[in-house]
Amino acid sequence: MQENEFYKLVQEASHLETIDRAQVASEAVLETLGETLTGGEAEDVAAQLPSELASIVEDADHDGAGYDREAFVDRVGDHLQGTEVEGDDAEQFADGVTDAIAATLTQGELQDLKSQLDGDLHPLFEGVAVDPEDV
Repeated sequence: MQENEFYKLVQEASHLETIDRAQVASEAVLETLGETLTGGEAEDVAAQLPSELASIVEDADHDGAGYDREAFVDRVGDHLQGTEVEGDDAEQFADGVTDAIAATLTQGELQDLKSQLDGDLHPLFEGVAVDPEDV
């Protein structure tokens, strides 16, 4: 999948008006996701993302924070501060970007990713609302 295809998935799933807003939302969610993972799992996830997006996950401070859903969404909102995208919609963006991630990763890698996340975050990666074939 190419970077622009990923952003189109996010734009569709998050109901965003522009691809630029999808890019900003994607970066905030990917950075937050990278923070919650160990370095090894972040590298594994990054290997299946478009290269431009992979570096966001790889370069995050991998502290394995173990955020629950509320903390994850709050952290996404923190990353959106000072951008053109409203942090108030962080939950919507987290849903949309994780849908795109789930559509990008193999099932095996998706299961590995979820195994490192708080169970409260698993629903973000389930019931994917976008089909990469439609992009």
